[in-house]
Amino acid sequence: MEYYLCAIFKNMNFKVSSITTKLLLLFMFVGLASVTVVGIYSFYAAREAIVQRTMDQLISVRAVKKQQIEYFFTEKIRNLEYLSQSKDMRQLALETEDQSKKSRQSVMNAMDNLLSYNRSYGFSNVFLIYGKADDPVVLPLGEQNTSGWPVAEYQKFSQLWNLVHIRDTLVIIDLFRRFDNDTLPVCFLGKGLTDEHGKLIGAVVLEVSSHEINGIMLQNNSRIGLGRSGEAYLVGPDFLMRSESRFIPHSVLGTGVHSLSAQQAIARDTGAIVTHDYRNIKVFSAYEPLNIPGLQWVILAEIDYAESLVPVDRIRNDIFLVSLIISIFILAIARLISKMITQPIISLRNAALKTGQGDFDTHVDIRSSDEIGALAGTFNSMTDRIREERARRLSAMYDGQEMERQRVSRELHDGLGQKLVGAKLQIENCDGEDFHCLQKTMGEIKNVFGSLIEETRQISNDLMPPALNELGLANALENLCKTTGHQAGLEIEFYAHGIEGSPESKITVYLYRIAQEALTNSIRHSGAKDISMQLIENKENLILIIEDNGRGFEPAFSEPGNGNGLYNMQERARILGGTINFETAAGKGTTIRVKIPKRK
Repeated sequence: MEYYLCAIFKNMNFKVSSITTKLLLLFMFVGLASVTVVGIYSFYAAREAIVQRTMDQLISVRAVKKQQIEYFFTEKIRNLEYLSQSKDMRQLALETEDQSKKSRQSVMNAMDNLLSYNRSYGFSNVFLIYGKADDPVVLPLGEQNTSGWPVAEYQKFSQLWNLVHIRDTLVIIDLFRRFDNDTLPVCFLGKGLTDEHGKLIGAVVLEVSSHEINGIMLQNNSRIGLGRSGEAYLVGPDFLMRSESRFIPHSVLGTGVHSLSAQQAIARDTGAIVTHDYRNIKVFSAYEPLNIPGLQWVILAEIDYAESLVPVDRIRNDIFLVSLIISIFILAIARLISKMITQPIISLRNAALKTGQGDFDTHVDIRSSDEIGALAGTFNSMTDRIREERARRLSAMYDGQEMERQRVSRELHDGLGQKLVGAKLQIENCDGEDFHCLQKTMGEIKNVFGSLIEETRQISNDLMPPALNELGLANALENLCKTTGHQAGLEIEFYAHGIEGSPESKITVYLYRIAQEALTNSIRHSGAKDISMQLIENKENLILIIEDNGRGFEPAFSEPGNGNGLYNMQERARILGGTINFETAAGKGTTIRVKIPKRK
């Protein structure tokens, strides 16, 4: 994550080298990513909820309107059933057909009863049909005048009368226009009339105007759940409207509806989808077929997609505003937290730089008990140990130099100095005129100078053996064993295995000094009688092993700080990148193993 952020801001010429900037960017990225994810999730969750609510609302409107329109026709059918079984209607049909059998007064009484019934239920028009199937007589049961009726309407009466003869059941004639510019089409509901012997004597027809249907379906009140753009309407099997459109005047039987929802509803499916309506506008649409005998109508409840999602737009704007405020808040918190985290680290870095420049008295203030506080405490401990280690090394170096000076001083004083004093006394004891004494003294002084030269050479060899450069490490160590053994009166064995050439100067000198220190310790402190040394070379390492059968010592003494000699040996091995091990115990001798990697 940090790598990609750095790469992005590097390409944008932003400097992200500081940990403060990196943390700030990281906090911002995590915070903004979280806000973005939550915002997107909230937006789509709200959008889905609003879509679902809209669909549920349309389904509810569709169900209510379906129930109302079906109840409307059910009531009409019940009224028709009542009229078809009415004695007045049957009497009217029989007496109208044969006026000789009944009095005109009976016909008028039956007509009055039917008119009173019609006015009570508010029927648009009620008709009685009788006569021949191909030429029926239509009798309005009211004040309608049959003269001048449109041909289309009379043809529908004939069609209904024929269907009654064929089916002898309820017959419904779908909405039709009575004339060309008819804005209120009607439909007929018919039911046959039979005499007491079951013979068909006529048919009762109820006229249902589209005005009544529109009174149920068409509502312009935006508070009923359909808003400003919603509507519920009916569609017939010919894909023409059977109720008035909210947006297109006089749309009954004049406006085609070929939307996907209309097609699926006419195919007797029920559902709710997003589609385009008859105006080619994207809408939410809930559709369902109606259960009205003789009519294959479907009902659709729709609302514009854009209007439904207006709350979604408001939610989107609110989410954007809240996200902006939260982002600013996150930026401020991120800056504060990054400062709190990085300030101790910056202090620690500055202290480390001072320590690297040699100021080992630098300390970091510990202000917390967390990981950074623990790191500061560790750094302070580290600088203390470095300061102590530096002091120990300097002390060891100065002590070594002082010891070497003292040794050289003793050898010069006890050896060279005494011999020179003796030579001076011999010369002073001789009288200048005694030639024989002078001759004898000069011979003795020559021997003294020879001894002085040999002793001077020995001191020089101890300081830097010429054999190291002239003969190599193996020969120098072998001479060291011989010389040290001769001085101590011991036989020190030396073995060399696999030695090819001589290692570089630094390795040669350090191994020689380690061997010299080890032999000195064995002779001075262990009381060993048998001492051996091995120098082994393999493909990767030089191995130096010094063994003795002395009294040994406690292993704790081999740790740094328990003696400059052992400490110097360990430091030299460490500087060469190698290891040194002390295998010893009280009364069991000592084995020192030094392993130095060969330089490539």
